[in-house]
Amino acid sequence: MADFGISAGQFVAVVWDKSSPVEALKGLVDKLQALTGNEGRVSVENIKQLLQSAHKESSFDIILSGLVPGSTTLHSAEILAEIARILRPGGCLFLKEPVETAVDNNSKVKTASKLCSALTLSGLVEVKELQREPLTPEEVQSVREHLGHESDNLLFVQITGKKPNFEVGSSRQLKLSITKKSSPSGSH
Repeated sequence: MADFGISAGQFVAVVWDKSSPVEALKGLVDKLQALTGNEGRVSVENIKQLLQSAHKESSFDIILSGLVPGSTTLHSAEILAEIARILRPGGCLFLKEPVETAVDNNSKVKTASKLCSALTLSGLVEVKELQREPLTPEEVQSVREHLGHESDNLLFVQITGKKPNFEVGSSRQLKLSITKKSSPSGSH
């Protein structure tokens, strides 16, 4: 498992859904708790409850979503916006989601580029694809069961994005020097 740049004292959230195997979730949380130590905190959030959890904005340094081994999590625009809201300025999201390699406008499964665009639209910056990997037969079955989606063109994509180093909606005085243009004389 990559350590996602997690260090002692950080606040980390793990977002899971019904496709996440319980033992794999527990194993991931144990590893993360070892990395964050006593000063840090690992919160576990069900994706369906995330909007109701009403976390304060800027609560987490790092959010891992869809990264529980065996998960086939899809992220809606609302979920991505909430993740961006609860990340601290400069905080990172690591996300894994099954994507279509072929464009299918009727599919609820996005393409990798649409997923990257969705992260950018949610307010994250420096959005980049980290890796692509094929689905195992078990993961293909999970996509069928949990998402009701059947396709031979699926891949897992892992993407990261950062929250800008300022709060969305914050304001700051800009120093602008405005010089008046002299209007050309006699043009009327």
